[in-house]
Amino acid sequence: MKTKEVRYQLSKPSIVVWSTAAATLFFARAFLFSTWVSRGPEVQELLGFNEFEFGIFTMLYAVGGLLGIFFANYLVKRYGSRLIAALGFSIGAASLMGIGLSVELGMVLVSSLLLVSIGTPMAVEDFVGNYEGNAADRKSKHSIFPAIHGAYGVGMLGGAAVSGWAIDQGIGLAGHYFVTGLFVAVISIAAGVVLPARKSIAENSAGKASPKGETKKVWTEKRSLLIAVVGFSFIMAEMSAGTWVPIALTGSGYTGSEAAIMFGIFWIAITAGRLVGGFIVDAIGRSKTILFSALLAASGISVFIAQDLINLPLLGLILWGLGIAMGFPMSVASMGDQEALAPARINMIITVVYISSITVGPALGTLGEFAGLYVAFGIPLVFMLIAAVLSPITKPIDQSGKLV
Repeated sequence: MKTKEVRYQLSKPSIVVWSTAAATLFFARAFLFSTWVSRGPEVQELLGFNEFEFGIFTMLYAVGGLLGIFFANYLVKRYGSRLIAALGFSIGAASLMGIGLSVELGMVLVSSLLLVSIGTPMAVEDFVGNYEGNAADRKSKHSIFPAIHGAYGVGMLGGAAVSGWAIDQGIGLAGHYFVTGLFVAVISIAAGVVLPARKSIAENSAGKASPKGETKKVWTEKRSLLIAVVGFSFIMAEMSAGTWVPIALTGSGYTGSEAAIMFGIFWIAITAGRLVGGFIVDAIGRSKTILFSALLAASGISVFIAQDLINLPLLGLILWGLGIAMGFPMSVASMGDQEALAPARINMIITVVYISSITVGPALGTLGEFAGLYVAFGIPLVFMLIAAVLSPITKPIDQSGKLV
């Protein structure tokens, strides 16, 4: 049973409006990111980068994200989700508009700074979407957080589809990025204004002052640290696929088009899993959902790795995608059980995500260089098994910290 704790005075949008707004923030962030990466080959060509240089350049998005996530909790607590949603997406959208022009003009330094300027506010918006989505989920009678996360997959697929059309139509980079930035800004600001308007109050329901130093405290909590490991494991599996699966497939003899189609199906599996995942959570509970998800993902990675033996990479990717669909959303939900510490804990696990986004690519790439990419995929496989073992730590707790 969910217990209530009054930490904020807030306006009360309906759960439908609230969750739709949070989902829109996920969609907008994914649509922007997908648009950026879908035209990566053109960016590389226009800036004259080789593969190594372009790899370093693209990392600037994650570097900006890591900078932003450190301040996300503070900014939302200080100024509220409404203002931060509007301001953050406006900055990200304007930076996307600018980078389209700077890339076409071959301005490497300006493009680099603008890429950081995209990554930084998008990390803050990552926190806002997760925080508001988790808060709406906590007030709902049913598990809706997976579907909110599913909007990210819809945005990724939508952005890629529109980008493919724009490329076919010969629409220039600057024009495409400008229209996308405008679209993202409009829908995200519209979503932000209907989020709850919170006004922090000095005391919580127990009549005690709100905890101080909570941001540092969560990094010493055993439960939070173990949940972060679970979340990291699922994100590692997702990012490993995103970075290296297309390369592994083309290296195995598939055409670029075939690899792109299979990777698209992988993302469709993730999105579908998240959109229906709430029903699974309601039926079997959160920790069992994570357990079965981790085992399903591990089986998918194993099938993909064993391509030389059974040659069913698409089946492996579908199982892989369905398996990782629920892992991270449920890890975030686990961090949000206690309302008072939810912002700090959610900020913590998202920080782990951005650290992993910088380390995963080089880690698998280094091992893949010496042993082959299919051997390197053993790393996310091991982490999926670790997540399965740790899944009981995600069982729900009440506001006092007791299992429910």
